[in-house]
Amino acid sequence: EDAGKAAKKRKPLDPNKVRKALAAAAAAAVADAEAEPDPDASEKVADGEGSEEEVDVPPFTTEDLETAYLRLRKLTSLPGNESRLTMLSPGNAVLFSSSTSAPGVSGLYTVKWNGTGRKRLGDSVSMMGLSEDGGRLVAVSSGSAKTIDVGSGKVTSYPIKMRIRLDLEAQSSEKFLEAAGIIGAIFYDPEMKGLDWPALTDRYHELARKAKTADEFNWVANRLIGELSASHMGIRARAETMPLSQSIGRLGVGLEVAENGYRVTGIVEGSPAVETEMPLQVGDVITAIDLEPLDLEATPPDTVGGRLRGKSGSEVIVTVLRTEPASEDAVTQEPVELDLLLTPISNSAVRGLVYRATQRRRSALVDEWSDGRLGYAHIRGMNQPSLDEFERDIFAAAEGRDGLIVDVRDNGGGWTTDRLLTSIMARPHAYTVPRGADPSITGTYPQDRLYIQRFMLPMNMLCNEKSYSNAEIISHAFKTFERGTLVGQRTHGSVISTGGTSLIDGTSVRLPFRGWYLESGEDMDNNGAIPDIVVPQTPEDEVAGVDAQLKAAVDDLMKRLDEESP
Repeated sequence: EDAGKAAKKRKPLDPNKVRKALAAAAAAAVADAEAEPDPDASEKVADGEGSEEEVDVPPFTTEDLETAYLRLRKLTSLPGNESRLTMLSPGNAVLFSSSTSAPGVSGLYTVKWNGTGRKRLGDSVSMMGLSEDGGRLVAVSSGSAKTIDVGSGKVTSYPIKMRIRLDLEAQSSEKFLEAAGIIGAIFYDPEMKGLDWPALTDRYHELARKAKTADEFNWVANRLIGELSASHMGIRARAETMPLSQSIGRLGVGLEVAENGYRVTGIVEGSPAVETEMPLQVGDVITAIDLEPLDLEATPPDTVGGRLRGKSGSEVIVTVLRTEPASEDAVTQEPVELDLLLTPISNSAVRGLVYRATQRRRSALVDEWSDGRLGYAHIRGMNQPSLDEFERDIFAAAEGRDGLIVDVRDNGGGWTTDRLLTSIMARPHAYTVPRGADPSITGTYPQDRLYIQRFMLPMNMLCNEKSYSNAEIISHAFKTFERGTLVGQRTHGSVISTGGTSLIDGTSVRLPFRGWYLESGEDMDNNGAIPDIVVPQTPEDEVAGVDAQLKAAVDDLMKRLDEESP
């Protein structure tokens, strides 16, 4: 308790004074080492006859800093990321923010200096700093100023409301100069691609300071950063929210204009159109939603999507004209009007259904073209959930097969290239045979010993112009390591590590801080991975459902397998 009170009275170290003290101590050590030994030096010091100039003794030495890593101790074991660490007075606990996809785990925490006593104070907030006595955290959450007691977690909100008058020209000017300065200081190429960045800043500043709206500011600012011709960049000012905006419900069908409405041309598997007791059928003509006829003569004409605005998750009545198969003695087929009860889903949910249907179709094509010898696996994104799916499906896709087609087309990127390489590049060094197993089977290994499930049979990889960022890095690596044949189209050429920051009014700025280069020195940005076999995918092929790239990848791998067969 006494130590705690004493700690609260201590003032924080001045980093400049510490830096000067360390430098002075180092200089004194060098001077002592170079000076001629004085046999009477110890006696002079003892008598108080040392140097007249007193040097502050630093609280730690340079050697202490060099060995600091040996004294590091892990305090937490939470999944995900931890940030905004703050030491609490009197130095016996740490306040930090934790972020993870696990439900109920993200939030604000404290933990004692020895790793014990971890306590969740509440949900995540924007941490502004500690109160003067160190007992409360000053924070912002949901647009409200708050203080949080770091001991109990008690939250006190402060309803601050103020009307201010902004000089838009001054604000736009300040924002623009701040953004340009930050980009100039952090952009991964210190030479700014050979551009005169200050001159360009001055040139565009004349336009930016006159911006009155968010769109106008975005237009000018993004043309400045466009001069760098680099990916992963962007400036976006905060726009006014639209509280009345509504999402559009989706039925999961393809439609074309018909005489009395919209004809169903296709149905997505698992969509609301079929997952009901009253399903739609291909050929049905949708004529009304919730008993209100669709007016195709209106300006603009009614659409099914427009009528389903705000209806996602709510049951609606869909009126259709359906032509039933004619009986043998019928002269003509008369359409029947039906009212069907369907529950639309969100656009993102439909995209998920379309994605899974597409992958099932591609897998079936690979199986057909290879006579069952090859498997297929698509990696949707270079993120942990997509990698988990790949690891889950890899043996199911390749069970009993001779090889695998790995597809990173239409992959927006992420960060998991090296984890994926661990799966497809690790060479076996041993095998195991448990008691009772067939000793002639030599390809087994305890799966629980692996960091990630591995696959060592022959494979090819597919990429295209919509493979971005980390999906391009894995494409480059696959080709560099000669793991197989890279097939498809040249990737987009957008490879930079990027972060971001916010300006005075919340305008967001993306900040590429790290470049990626091949061993040859070639910058991956603006230089996409070029496949070993280039195969265009034309719009005509897309419409016809033809996948020439997938066919080429299968043919090439089958040829290699046949050549390697004894």
